[in-house]
Amino acid sequence: MKKLILGLIVAGLLISCNKSKKIFDLKQFCKYTIACYKNDNISEARALRIKKEELMSAITAMTMPETNKKQELEATENRAKNGYFDKTRLEKAYSEFRTVQDKDFWENCTIEEYKYLQTEDFFGFEMAEPIVVLKYGDKTKNFKIGELIKTHKGWKILGAGPSWK
Repeated sequence: MKKLILGLIVAGLLISCNKSKKIFDLKQFCKYTIACYKNDNISEARALRIKKEELMSAITAMTMPETNKKQELEATENRAKNGYFDKTRLEKAYSEFRTVQDKDFWENCTIEEYKYLQTEDFFGFEMAEPIVVLKYGDKTKNFKIGELIKTHKGWKILGAGPSWK
């Protein structure tokens, strides 16, 4: 009986650890992204990035001409070979971006407003480039989430990811 209960607990933990959030509302995705950075949750921030397989699937499903699809699929393969999707590279980019602001900033900044929440159609997929205005004391900072694509797993970050604008 104890082994069964222990097995169920371990299985539950494994299931909960391997699931990344699926957020289909753009504003909620922005809010969650900021929360990941405020709480220094590197694993969740990394999970917001599109994975190679998700990007390949999205490109395949796009309504673009086949020659363009082939080029995009090849470019994605080349990015993967160059380490674009690697955990180490993503964690380094996260740390470099997050440390531009100090600990006090992250602990005390608040969301003042959202900009550019409009989406556009890109060969059958919704895309956006939102900015979240963060207030810290009497200053504001523009946190550009990045270029986003809405997949069957919710919004995902493409490209370079977050930057300060």
